[in-house]
Amino acid sequence: MTAPKEYGKLTAEQFKQMIGTLPELRRQQGVLRDAIRAVPLSRLDGLLIEGYNWAAVYELTFHEHVALVVHGLGLSPYVEALASAPDPQQRVLDEMWDDGKVGEDAITLPPQAVIGLVFSLQRTMLSVMLYQRSMSSLLQEVRTLGSHEALFKAVRIDRAVVASPSIADRIARAELRQDEVFFRHLRSALKGPSRKHWEAYSDLRFALFALRELGFDKLSDAQLERLMVDVLRVYPSHPSARKNLRAQYQLSRRISTI
Repeated sequence: MTAPKEYGKLTAEQFKQMIGTLPELRRQQGVLRDAIRAVPLSRLDGLLIEGYNWAAVYELTFHEHVALVVHGLGLSPYVEALASAPDPQQRVLDEMWDDGKVGEDAITLPPQAVIGLVFSLQRTMLSVMLYQRSMSSLLQEVRTLGSHEALFKAVRIDRAVVASPSIADRIARAELRQDEVFFRHLRSALKGPSRKHWEAYSDLRFALFALRELGFDKLSDAQLERLMVDVLRVYPSHPSARKNLRAQYQLSRRISTI
């Protein structure tokens, strides 16, 4: 009989492996950005025909967004095969960077749709690492709470999101009211993440997001310190570690999962 995992679907070692993938995820973001910049404009014009804006995918939940990417990239058979693996999570970790999971002939969507899906997934992962929220979660706050803070965070992550219905409505409302304060903040957000935001770029935030998604919101101070300091090593060991981690953990628990 398989021993239960400490963190639901993950063992402590698997959690550590997952955090260990973050440097490569960050590198891949740069690779995609540089690859797109290197494409001649004439070639890009041939790939992006019409209706290629991906902003609407952020209106989906995070899990729906991921499912759409899996389907769009022809990965559905691979994901279905994972269900029969002795340890699906370990197999994912072992094969994460294996390009052989899917062939190009399995992708049936047009190139412009594939580009949008890949880019939007990378943007939502960046949002998680900066704000502990997916892009879907930020737009949910805009829709349900009218949060301008969430709106500006989403724009900082991906400026294309201004075309999403939730944010386009808020911009139109601000235009009707001639809300100059709103547009001043919007102009700032359109510059992208500032140095302050990049300094906040932390594996700790991703780990807290993962805990929330795994449903672990009742860890004791000792358990939290052991996980973040000793196992994952995303927080330094010092006398105030428990207090500071508890504050971050409590803040993370208030964020809705979507």
